[in-house]
Amino acid sequence: MSNGGILAADLLPPLRQAGGQSVGPQSCAVIDTVFEHEGQAYRRFDVGLDGTVDGMVTREGPYAFYLTNVPDLMFPQSGNTTQRFHAIARYEREKGAAFNLVLPADLAAWNGKAFVTAHGRGQSFTRGQLKPWDQYCNPADPIADLNRYDRAVIAKGYALVKTRRTSHERLGEVHCRLEDGSETDAVAFNDCSAYITDFVAVARRLIEAAAGRPPARTYLYGHSAGGRIARGLNYMPGANTGADGQRVFDGFLVDDSASGTWLPILMRDGTDQLFTSDTARHAFVPQLEVGHQLYNSVWNYPDRPAPLTDSALENRRRNATILGEKGLGSKLRYYEVRGVSHRGGEAFAYGGQRPAIMNLDLPLLMERFVDLLDAWADRGVEPPPSRADCAPLGNPDADGVLQSPAIALPEYAAPLGVFYPTPKDGAYDTAFAPFDGAGLEPRDDAGVFVDMNRNGVWDRRETVPQAWRRLGLLRPGEAFTRDLYVAHISQAAEQLKAEGFFSDASVSLTLERARTADLHGAV
Repeated sequence: MSNGGILAADLLPPLRQAGGQSVGPQSCAVIDTVFEHEGQAYRRFDVGLDGTVDGMVTREGPYAFYLTNVPDLMFPQSGNTTQRFHAIARYEREKGAAFNLVLPADLAAWNGKAFVTAHGRGQSFTRGQLKPWDQYCNPADPIADLNRYDRAVIAKGYALVKTRRTSHERLGEVHCRLEDGSETDAVAFNDCSAYITDFVAVARRLIEAAAGRPPARTYLYGHSAGGRIARGLNYMPGANTGADGQRVFDGFLVDDSASGTWLPILMRDGTDQLFTSDTARHAFVPQLEVGHQLYNSVWNYPDRPAPLTDSALENRRRNATILGEKGLGSKLRYYEVRGVSHRGGEAFAYGGQRPAIMNLDLPLLMERFVDLLDAWADRGVEPPPSRADCAPLGNPDADGVLQSPAIALPEYAAPLGVFYPTPKDGAYDTAFAPFDGAGLEPRDDAGVFVDMNRNGVWDRRETVPQAWRRLGLLRPGEAFTRDLYVAHISQAAEQLKAEGFFSDASVSLTLERARTADLHGAV
């Protein structure tokens, strides 16, 4: 391993001024690894950074010690009226502050674009999710730390920039000085967009050094708190602008934004100030949102203002509705997916990952969402309309019937059981209860029964034929067979392809799985 002649010091952008101090990446270290995966050679750079970033924090109240660059969104929307402080926090590569850049070794295979990722809350060095910057890459398996979304991105020829940050507060991991001269080690970069844009500035210089040119387009994928960061960048005036005055991100793929926030509302003197001019609406770049319908955690902040609710799902729907009301519907797509909780199977192979966890294969959709966002931002190709199980997002007709309901993956459309959050409602993971006719419907860890047959009582599980008759998938007198199951799965997969949400490869893979699926004694 070497740095391939790239000088780490040359990757550092000029420091910027904040609160009378110079902030930004101050020291850089690089490891360069060449490897092969599925017949394609790649070049991976592991980059560790030391430096500082500024933002606003509070010492108490909701989201205390979240270093944020969108305080006028975060604090009012969470009901935090305590004193705010400008703060400068230090990140360290030995405590995990890093990014991993992967791009094709043969630059003819690079599509000239970059996809940046921002993970959710809960990552820290103290608790072991983050590592010293030079320990992320396993030389024996250089993509072991890349999830299925990451791998789809590099397979499409993008330069992948996987950022890593301390995103859990009150752990004594990040040193921070507040404007009043006090110091704390309780802050984290949960909501800090400047951390991401600073790392992207380094990544762009590295891509140019390695490939001879910077990326022509740069997109941000954010999950949970990372999705919240993406929204803040797109909503706050000037947030999506680099030190050179140019746009940082050309589009955003927002995956199940944390608590469904932040909403595109900025109240000042009793008036909403966001997107009130053509100039502000023009600065908004394409935003493709994914809502996981099963993840409906309670956002329990009683002082939050309307129109925010305790329901994360409802907040996601309201975000999309408000943007439409503000004239930004042509730049937003909201795709709600049934049967998926907060994690969508990106970290595991398809199937039962560990006891009690079974995710639908959201990566099959996400792979297409990447294509849809790029075609939209790069060439102006309109994606399919928004999809949701509510009005107006689901496009009801004159009788109130939704013309664009939430997306149902084939295994949900032709179900062999029921998917539900585990270990209880609001949890990150998904479990599966089969229609096997054996015993009672399950109860979660909170003691709430999973109403598999939707009759409102805790009773025996149906068999697959019984469930299919209830759902209208079996005609009177028709027998359930493997061929019938495969036919229904095929129809659902082909429908998703026709609508633009499935590739040919996804259709083929789904049919292959259907031919060998466990039918739970139904045939």
